[in-house]
Amino acid sequence: MHMKIHHILFLLGIGCTATVTAQQDTRKITFVGAARAQFYSDHYNSYFEEDTVTTAKLNSGNTLVDLGINMRPNPQMEIQGMVRVRNDYGGFWGAGVSFDVRQLYVKGVAGGIVRYQLGDINYKLTPYTLWNSNQEMITGVPFLLQQQTDVVNYDHFYNNDNSWRQQGASAEVAFEFAKWIKEIGIKTVATRVKTSDFSQTNDRIFSGVNLSLIQSEFLRVGFNYVNVFDIYGTSRSNTTFHHPVMTATMNYSRKVGVMQHTIEAEAGRSKWYYKESDSDSIPDWQGKFADAKYKIRHHNLGVHGGVQLKYVSSDFRSMGAQTKRVNFNGQLNAFQRVGNEQALRPVSMIDLMRESGLYTMQLQTNLMAFAPQYDNITPYGEATPNRQAMILSAGYDKKNNPVNAQINYYRGQEVRGEGTTTLRNFERYELSASFNAKQYIGAKDKEASVQVRFRNDRTTRQGSEAVPGIDLTSQTMTAGFDYELKKQWHLLGAFQMLTYEGFEMNSVRDENQEIFNFTELNLKGSEQLASIGAKYTFSDKSFLSVQYYQFLNSTNQLDEALYTNKQWMLLYQINF
Repeated sequence: MHMKIHHILFLLGIGCTATVTAQQDTRKITFVGAARAQFYSDHYNSYFEEDTVTTAKLNSGNTLVDLGINMRPNPQMEIQGMVRVRNDYGGFWGAGVSFDVRQLYVKGVAGGIVRYQLGDINYKLTPYTLWNSNQEMITGVPFLLQQQTDVVNYDHFYNNDNSWRQQGASAEVAFEFAKWIKEIGIKTVATRVKTSDFSQTNDRIFSGVNLSLIQSEFLRVGFNYVNVFDIYGTSRSNTTFHHPVMTATMNYSRKVGVMQHTIEAEAGRSKWYYKESDSDSIPDWQGKFADAKYKIRHHNLGVHGGVQLKYVSSDFRSMGAQTKRVNFNGQLNAFQRVGNEQALRPVSMIDLMRESGLYTMQLQTNLMAFAPQYDNITPYGEATPNRQAMILSAGYDKKNNPVNAQINYYRGQEVRGEGTTTLRNFERYELSASFNAKQYIGAKDKEASVQVRFRNDRTTRQGSEAVPGIDLTSQTMTAGFDYELKKQWHLLGAFQMLTYEGFEMNSVRDENQEIFNFTELNLKGSEQLASIGAKYTFSDKSFLSVQYYQFLNSTNQLDEALYTNKQWMLLYQINF
């Protein structure tokens, strides 16, 4: 049954492809794109034994232009192609220059009914089916640090709506009704995940369908089916991979007096297995989940709160939702090896902001590695398996009020123990706030704002004679400000600190996701990043920024545990 469904979806996605542009422009040809010049000057310094091998200074950077042409041959069709020309620092007379096709798509509407897109598409469904969760240490970062992370996100097509950039086809159609039901919508997508090598690797396809029913302005329900599957016969292998996920969603929102009540829920099942052509298909993994949220908001006071209950089984797998942005097994470019022994330097906070080689752009079949000191509770976002939890939240944000605040509390434990029947317990406190101070310092026509954020994570598990206990704590604190000295000139500052200490056991999985070993992690360290910078905004779409960073890292994961990295960065950005 699943084979028939996903083949139908794939053919539908190929036959019906792209989305009508919302912007009505009488011009048939327009130019779009961006340009950027970026330069780094790094200085590495070890505080332990004298390092006579590692290069102390490193200069790097690039200049690039993304030039795209948007064509509208008729009101029902849009075509866009974009080429990137990049010249890395040190390139001269053509050396170090690369040319790449960054974007190519066709979209429009067929018969005035079906919206379609073919080529490069940004797509998302739900947090448990297809969702691009944010990377670690990024949420709530100050304005100054956002400039570097925005560059990484732009280069890897990471959007604020948590969509994945895929190559394939999508189609959608909606039907309106006069009574009982307001609208029924159907969305389909089919993209290529892996290309056949004509030997032992098959073509691998991601396909999905979303059925949504809008009963009224208050109630919406939906059904989602996604499947990652190999196309048999595209290689000499007789084994194919199959990974279907089915979920149902519900959203109810209604205003009663001055109170807005919202209920959101999603539940579903997943399978993850390999099938040989000459044998029966036996699922290796079968999982399930259920997630429900209740939110309440007082419109006049700006106060809101919520409670979330969730259960995600240890066997739940969802390739589209559990793929991480950061590949912690990736290679670093800046100071990859340090010390006289030239030991591999572990990934640090500053690397997450600038190292493009750490980031992935394609969906991964297996659970990826993660760093427990950065996030040991939700490393795979909402779809993190083996979790049952309650999350409480409260906040305040009111229009024209200078203060916004949010507090979250997470309390949960494992569904099934790893290597023991005793379960891990998880606890998280998180507080964030922002303050717009311009009206209090006599600068009503200038920007003046402050951001602060604090998070405390703790993972514990009771030990026994055979299995050691677990106790890992990490704390993150960030603060930043943005002050407009004079029109278009901004002074910015940021500070971010991470401290962690404790013992954890990291599970080691084979290619079939089975845990076959554990790695003991004795973690203790501190990372501190302080930065100051100036920014000149030419317009809403372009700016020039100069920044100075000082990074201090102390970790027992490296023999030369204490080192600093001082960095100057120059960034010019323009969008058009």
